[in-house]
Amino acid sequence: MRPFGPNDLVSPPQAGANSATAVVMALPRLFAWTAIALTGACATDPNEVLVALAPDIVSSLNGTLAVRTTVLADREPASSEAVQITVDYKDRGGVAHVIAPVSGETDSKGVFEATLTGFTWDGNGTVTVAGAGIEGSASFAVLDRTPPKVTITPPAATQVRRGTDITIKVHVTDEIGVSQVFFGSSDQSRDRSLIASGAGDVTLDFDFQVPDFAPGAIVTLFALGEDLSGNQGAAQPIMVTVVP
Repeated sequence: MRPFGPNDLVSPPQAGANSATAVVMALPRLFAWTAIALTGACATDPNEVLVALAPDIVSSLNGTLAVRTTVLADREPASSEAVQITVDYKDRGGVAHVIAPVSGETDSKGVFEATLTGFTWDGNGTVTVAGAGIEGSASFAVLDRTPPKVTITPPAATQVRRGTDITIKVHVTDEIGVSQVFFGSSDQSRDRSLIASGAGDVTLDFDFQVPDFAPGAIVTLFALGEDLSGNQGAAQPIMVTVVP
């Protein structure tokens, strides 16, 4: 095909034809050239690996990611094609976490599906699927929805003398980090919180004065922990009995 030139836009008027007729006659040649150019620009690779994730934002409580991949060869589904799924996953601190790769074969529709687990750290990553000598990928994010684990170390004796000072230990763990710990009692006389260091494993001491209750009264001690993502977890409360 010869190069498109300015003479193709408007042909010189012919005998018996006006200039408007000449422009109309030239238009089909212009549109035919443009259509060819657009067809070439929209052409895609006939071999592809398509990757879909569900969900693309994962909750750390579930920690599960479903992967569906479709392999195309010459724009047709490629059946019985060997594929491998690999994951590059890092938490928000930049620490890499290993997710075991999965291998298999596509079905008659060129599809292979797998469920991946272990996404329990707040962060993000990429799933890559290799098959038919090419690769496809998709990105995901993991949001921390896991509350910290909190336990109260009970005093040596469950019977405590009224008016005495005792130390209560509260232990908190979290995979992201602990931001603060709250300690309280049913009498609400010394409810308070302490800022934690952001470490994943902390033990804090709380001084508690046994209230001047009548002998036999029950006082309940409780604690809450909060992590750096704002999730909160509660300890199993413990009860102590006031004695004279």
